[in-house]
Parts: sequence; C-alpha cells; structure tokens
Amino acid sequence: MLINVSLGKRTREHVKIYWDKIQDEETQKMFPFSIESLEESLKLFEKSLEDEASSYGRVIYHDDKYVGDIWCYCIDETDEKMAMLSIVIFEKTVWGQGIGSQAIKMFIKEIFDKYSIDKIGAFTYAYNDRSINLLEKSGFNRIETFVEDGIESIYLELSR
Repeated sequence: MLINVSLGKRTREHVKIYWDKIQDEETQKMFPFSIESLEESLKLFEKSLEDEASSYGRVIYHDDKYVGDIWCYCIDETDEKMAMLSIVIFEKTVWGQGIGSQAIKMFIKEIFDKYSIDKIGAFTYAYNDRSINLLEKSGFNRIETFVEDGIESIYLELSR
C-alpha cells in the first residue's frame, strides 16, 4: 500500500498547532515531553532557525494534512558526531498506518546528508511498544534501559 507522506518546513503556525495537539492526555502519556509552555516552544523554534542551531525539525504531512513533527536535537558535528531524534504523530486517527516509518526513513536520509554525524539516538518509554517497534523497524538498536523520574525508558541508536 502506497502511503502519501511528505516532510515540510516548520513555521510558527505549526508550532502553535503542535502545542495544542500534544496537550491530549493520551499523547502526553506516550511521549517524554520536556517543554512546559507554548512560549518556550516558540523560543526553541526561533532558535532552531539560527545558522549554528543544534536542532532541526520538519513537519509530517499525510495526504496533505499536518499530522506530526520530526526533529533532531543536540546535534553535535564535532565531538560525539551524533544527534538525538524525536518523532510525534499527534493525529491519533493515523497511528499504526506506517506514516512514522516513512517519515523517519525520509528524515534520517536528510539528516545524514545535511550534517556530519555518524549516529542518531532516540529515547522512548519502555511501555510505548509502537515507538519501540517504529525505531527498531527503522534500523535503531536497543542500547540500554534505564529509569528516569520513576519511568522505565529505553535508549536506541542508529549508526550510519
């Protein structure tokens, strides 16, 4: 089955929509969010537009509808030569349809072409089976399991 997925440029409007969408209780339980306000989200977005930014993100469209975000943060081209990956499909009606897999495949290629890095890491909650399966299907390997803030989490990594 062909899935119509594309990545687009993030805008301030996307940040506002994303912020509203992730306030959903079920979504909050599935992803480790650290940003506590729309204002903080907008500041981080503006910072990501700077020339020497250590983060880079795209928006995910499915059938021309904005359904989520994918981004790298802690981009380090000098020492560790790695970045961290996050993906959130906030549109729950499309969960499990392969949109995340296709978005990750496109985004990883873009990141490895754009930045001089050798690996990409990702964290997810140990109970988030969909996220773990998505990352493993995308070539990530489990590196370690740990507990943070009382929640068991998994760190996975993909090497170039």
